[in-house]
Amino acid sequence: MTVEREFEKPRRQVFQAWTDPRQLVRWRGSPGWHVETETVRGTTELGGRHYHVKIRDADPTTRVATEGVYTEYFEPDVFVSRERITGDPGIDPNVPLELRVEFNDMGRDRTLVRIIQGPYEPDVAGWHGQAWEKELVRLDAFLDGTGPGRGTSEGATA
Repeated sequence: MTVEREFEKPRRQVFQAWTDPRQLVRWRGSPGWHVETETVRGTTELGGRHYHVKIRDADPTTRVATEGVYTEYFEPDVFVSRERITGDPGIDPNVPLELRVEFNDMGRDRTLVRIIQGPYEPDVAGWHGQAWEKELVRLDAFLDGTGPGRGTSEGATA
C-alpha cells in the first residue's frame, strides 16, 4: 500500500510532526479516532523502539496498539519501522508489517510525504490506504494550525 501527499511546509517540520510525540498525538488517527497521549513513547534513532495506542472516540474499548522498531532512521529524510499492530481485525498481530515514510523536498518549503506499508491482503490494503489519506488530511490541518489539537504533551516522551 502506497499513499502520497504534498505539504506546504519544510521537510524538517513535517518529519518532526511524525516523530515528536507531543506533535504526533495531535494529528494521528483517522476521523473518529485519537491517540491516547499516555501511551506514546519511543526513541527516535536507528534501533529505537516506539509505541502508541489509537482509540475509537465513540467506543473507547476499541483500541489499536502499534509497537515498532526503527530499522532505518535518517532525519529528516526517511524512517522505516518494523511493526506489530494489535486490535485491528484486518491485521494479524503475529505478522510484522513494515512502515516506510519518506520526506522529499519539493522546493521552497514544500514536502512530499510517501507512505509505504505492508504486506497487506488486497482488500485490507485498500481501506488502510484510505485511512492513511484521512490521517494525512489531519496532518495537513495540524501543520497549518487548524487541526483539532486533541492531544497534549502530558505523558509523551521522545
